[in-house]
Amino acid sequence: MIGKSAQALWSWLGSTIGQRGLALTLSLGLPVVQGCNKPLPSVPKPPQVPSGQTLRVAAFADYFGTRTLPTFEAKTGNHVDVEVFQSNESLLATIDSRRFDVVFLSGYAVEHMIESGRLLKMPRERVPNLAQVPLDFRNPPYDPSLNHCVPYIWWVIGFAFLPPTTGHVSEPSSLDALFAPTGPGVAWLDDMRATLGMALRKLGRSPNSREAADVTAARDLLLRALPRVVDIVDDPAELLQSGRISVSMGWSNDVFSLTRKDPRVRFLLPKEGTLLYVDFVCVLSTAQQPEVGFAFLDHLLEPTISAEIANTRMIPTVSEGGRRMLDAEAHWMWGTLESLRGHSGRHEPLRDVGDATTLYEKAWQEVKAGLAMEKARRAAQPPAPVEKKPVPVPIKGKKWVSPI
Repeated sequence: MIGKSAQALWSWLGSTIGQRGLALTLSLGLPVVQGCNKPLPSVPKPPQVPSGQTLRVAAFADYFGTRTLPTFEAKTGNHVDVEVFQSNESLLATIDSRRFDVVFLSGYAVEHMIESGRLLKMPRERVPNLAQVPLDFRNPPYDPSLNHCVPYIWWVIGFAFLPPTTGHVSEPSSLDALFAPTGPGVAWLDDMRATLGMALRKLGRSPNSREAADVTAARDLLLRALPRVVDIVDDPAELLQSGRISVSMGWSNDVFSLTRKDPRVRFLLPKEGTLLYVDFVCVLSTAQQPEVGFAFLDHLLEPTISAEIANTRMIPTVSEGGRRMLDAEAHWMWGTLESLRGHSGRHEPLRDVGDATTLYEKAWQEVKAGLAMEKARRAAQPPAPVEKKPVPVPIKGKKWVSPI
């Protein structure tokens, strides 16, 4: 006896292909009707997430929206404890002495951690929102098919430019604006791979070079430009807004955020190209709460959560569904990536340079020491004399007349 669902199917098929065709379908024994009385397969239940635990996370500053952590804590019954780091290098230097479960790292640092076996492989069933990751970000060369980590945000390096009344009056277009030996004051980023990498781009060499001669050339380029460098900073916003400089090296997400507060600020890409960063979130192999950690990764890819992070912090999160929920201001961040896609060779992701890291560290130490000496030289110089206005001279028999 045919059930109600089969009868409905008969009626639909009969109106669509005719009774003759339907008879042929049934004679062939197609299972669409014969199997209608079979129970539907059960939907797999989502993996259980432990509750009442503390998830320890290593992240960077200004990384989450206002609801990112509270919604996860309410959803899972776990507490999230975040420790903030300023760079990949500072995080990696302390990671062995901390008991983190989840870490946020840029691509080249992820590559190093995978090669050293320090990241857990990701069970796909625990991170179903991986389907939200755009195709552009699904196959990084150091983690094909995202076997270990989830891409979180992307950004690039460029110019932060605030048009002044004097100094850099025109928009900067070449890295000469940052690295030429003479010119108005500038600021660089306090990030070893970023600043040395952009110097290498200026020299026409790869920011991932392992050649000692290349790293030395980049160091020398920076040392020659130190008399112009006001400071090496994490964020140039204060220097720009105070008027001490009008152009700086800047992270795109920081500059976008500053533009929201001060529309005069612009983010510009240098003609020599840029470095493309993708920050990933990963669960450490030593994690005490791996199940909670993978649930956190999945939470970050949830479209509403991803969009709230991007809209709040002006950082382009990597979620296709979240991208469709962005505010108008946040939407144009993606225009930067679109412009790079259309120009082959204009951007390059940073990779792990292995043993050559010591070359970069030595060069960066010398640059930082050189800036300290330059600052001391400036401080030792006597202040410029203050020009005095002439005193009014009295003219006999007439009113006092000022010569100015």
